[in-house]
Amino acid sequence: MSNITVENILKQIEELPFFEQRQLSNLLNDKLSKTKKESPGKLLPSIPMPDYTDAMQWLIDNAREYAGQWVALDGARLIAHGHDHREVYAAANADGAYLPLIELVEDPDAPPFAGF
Repeated sequence: MSNITVENILKQIEELPFFEQRQLSNLLNDKLSKTKKESPGKLLPSIPMPDYTDAMQWLIDNAREYAGQWVALDGARLIAHGHDHREVYAAANADGAYLPLIELVEDPDAPPFAGF
């Protein structure tokens, strides 16, 4: 009878070709993902990321009007804007929006920055 230990398994994995190691990694990740879904009460809940699609489109549509300003967006809703980022952050915090997008709007007509 063989002695199955994590140490022995790891040694065997190291002997596998890279492709098979990657395949094993994917299988284990899939297995762990299914376990998380089946027992949600046992693990910490994940934090849902907001969908910034509407906010990004708002930035494209309104870049010229707000160029050089900080904006706080909740989807396509403008929460606050201004030249002082601290004031914009404070307004976004006071609004209570869930993970708003806070961004410095670049001038779409400005030449690209190439660095120094």
